[in-house]
Amino acid sequence: MSGIVIGLVALLLLVVVGAVIYFAMQEEKAEPEIIAPVVPTVPIKDDDAEDEEEDMDGFDIVNGWIYDNEYNYMIKLKEDKSGLEYGSFNEEVPDQGAKWTFEPDDENFYIVSGGKYLKISGDDVQVVGTKTSTAKLNIKAVDDGYKISDRKDNNWFKMDGANLVAVDDESKASVFSIEASQYYIKGYESEKESSESTLRGSLTKHRVSCDNGVLSGFEFMKDGTKYRYKYECTQGGAASGELLEKTVLQEGGLSGFRDLTDKNSFGVACEVGALANFRVLPGTGDSASYEYTCRDIGVSDEEPITKSVTEDLTRDPDESFSSRFATLGKLACDDGSVLSGFNYSEDGTNDNEYTLSGICKKLSA
Repeated sequence: MSGIVIGLVALLLLVVVGAVIYFAMQEEKAEPEIIAPVVPTVPIKDDDAEDEEEDMDGFDIVNGWIYDNEYNYMIKLKEDKSGLEYGSFNEEVPDQGAKWTFEPDDENFYIVSGGKYLKISGDDVQVVGTKTSTAKLNIKAVDDGYKISDRKDNNWFKMDGANLVAVDDESKASVFSIEASQYYIKGYESEKESSESTLRGSLTKHRVSCDNGVLSGFEFMKDGTKYRYKYECTQGGAASGELLEKTVLQEGGLSGFRDLTDKNSFGVACEVGALANFRVLPGTGDSASYEYTCRDIGVSDEEPITKSVTEDLTRDPDESFSSRFATLGKLACDDGSVLSGFNYSEDGTNDNEYTLSGICKKLSA
């Protein structure tokens, strides 16, 4: 073999070896770089902090009693509503006249009783009859109760013996307990309806209903040129219970007010619990009857109290039946009592006068 051939073979070998080395190096460079995964930092869960946050969230008591933890003095509106007075709180027999309602307004509350609102003014706690922004209060949950301040947390309630004052230092503020009532009362209205030429036609247009709770009072009233029921429902734990089967009384004529005195057709009475809803149900011809439903709630075995309103319903024959019926006024049970039934009667000495009587029973809780 000549030297030229040997040289060419050697050169070819060098080229092949070089190519192998080059491609091997390229593959090594092409291997992806392994990057350690980034593990997000998970904050350590503090169960105690979460419980504290949940405890502080929201204040959902509708109404109840306010008393301080040190002296056990409850805050009460004077009977003449001129100011505040204080007395020991008795959990077993709570004073119904000392109950306050808490009306939420964004993050603050109006604390109201008998149309009067609690308000901080300087170093004094007052009651005012106007629902203004300055009467907004902050109810702050603390470990063993609540602290109450103005909406800007500048001044705080402090019970100083048997006097309620305001202080500008939260650390000096009193801690209050708020005992929730087992019931509260809310007002409702039925839809407005026009009057008709017959009593049956007028009354069958309206329905009174407490979707939650039971009735404690109602009034048929004129609203402009139309008519509606304005009524009050007692709601809450003490007024909660199963809705019983609907009762439909037998049909009776309803062409005039005297027909309402027929208790077989228009005498409403709950044998169990209290009244949740009612309406006059139209029958055949000029007949009608009451349809109603009772709710199975706890009521006292004490003798029920009868409340009544009496009015001359035939004063002006040109008036509509609805207009005359609306003069009966409001039938209302006392606070803490609910309506278990009602009926109508005619005055034995005056044929024009009729009485609407309600049977009120005390809540057992």
